[in-house]
Amino acid sequence: RSKPVIGYLHTGMEKTAEDLTYLQGPTNVTRMDYAAPLFSELAFCMAVEQLLDLEVPPRATWIRMLMCELNRVSSHLLFQATNGMDLGAVSMMIYGWREREEVLRFFENVTGLRMNHNYIRPGGVAADLPDGWQADVERLLELIPPRLDEYDTLLTGQPIFRGRLQG
Repeated sequence: RSKPVIGYLHTGMEKTAEDLTYLQGPTNVTRMDYAAPLFSELAFCMAVEQLLDLEVPPRATWIRMLMCELNRVSSHLLFQATNGMDLGAVSMMIYGWREREEVLRFFENVTGLRMNHNYIRPGGVAADLPDGWQADVERLLELIPPRLDEYDTLLTGQPIFRGRLQG
């Protein structure tokens, strides 16, 4: 049995935010969740935009969606990798990190950073997508979805992994 206790990871970000401007906020909130930092940035920026009645340009809205969807995939790959490692499926750890690395390379190409991007800003995004971004996304789409069956086999077909989840 586990007992959830709130507060062990509290870092004082709320207090820090009291002294920041709206434009400095994304730099603070991007550090709240290292696995999915773009979602923290998006939530903060959408709140600011609603408060200030800002309209985000359609292209920036689509860029935000693309980046967050890829961040979701990256986050799930991290979960699969670490969960696999903890439950005895070491191969899943290696493969999950391998594919996540490809997504992080894309993020670095777009934002300049692999993590804690500070890319989504109130009113839009920090910069447009770089030349060649479509080919990079197509490569990710060719790489990751076909490997999902491989992940399924690695996990559900692995007796140690299954045994640790039963009961």
